[in-house]
Amino acid sequence: MSTRTEILLSAERLFSERGFDVPLREIGAAAGQRNNSAVQYHFGTREGLITALLDHRRTPLNARRMELVTALRESGRASAPPALIDAYVRPLAEHVHEHRGRSWYLRFLQRLSHSGLPSGLQTGEAYPEGIAILDDLLLGALPGLPRWRLEVMSLHVVAVLAQVEQRYMESGFGEDEAHERTADLYATALAVLTAPANADSAAGDA
Repeated sequence: MSTRTEILLSAERLFSERGFDVPLREIGAAAGQRNNSAVQYHFGTREGLITALLDHRRTPLNARRMELVTALRESGRASAPPALIDAYVRPLAEHVHEHRGRSWYLRFLQRLSHSGLPSGLQTGEAYPEGIAILDDLLLGALPGLPRWRLEVMSLHVVAVLAQVEQRYMESGFGEDEAHERTADLYATALAVLTAPANADSAAGDA
């Protein structure tokens, strides 16, 4: 594994555990680097490190998501909410099951959702193309859906998969339970989007 990748994986874990203020020298040390400036050498700044980490994970995930979106369009299912939810969730779920707790990416995303983007990073830098396309398709497939429901659904997906990712590190957690939780996630994510709007909330939005 390259030094750059070692640093990225150490950053992913430490950011997930402790937040984005972890000293860069500690990230370098966790990656086995004796040089206190190793992170700056490879990534320049903290923002550069976070952007590189997002790119490291989201590039293959977005490619998989776009593959699923293309398949939906070719099969005429790009307006079917369950199929769109599947394309939204599946790449992340596959990532979690493949790595079995060796990746901290979902926990990193959960930290990001709680803490927000560090200063110096733009919102667009953290928002993959595939997610933006699926958001638009879901809004078109579910007339009247408020955009904030998509945010709630996204938070729900990340929280559930972050917990599965964490549980994979526990000796008593097996594949059957992991896949059961993931299977349930497709249903609950869809339910977040299709549940009737609260009358008072709808009136307030109008």
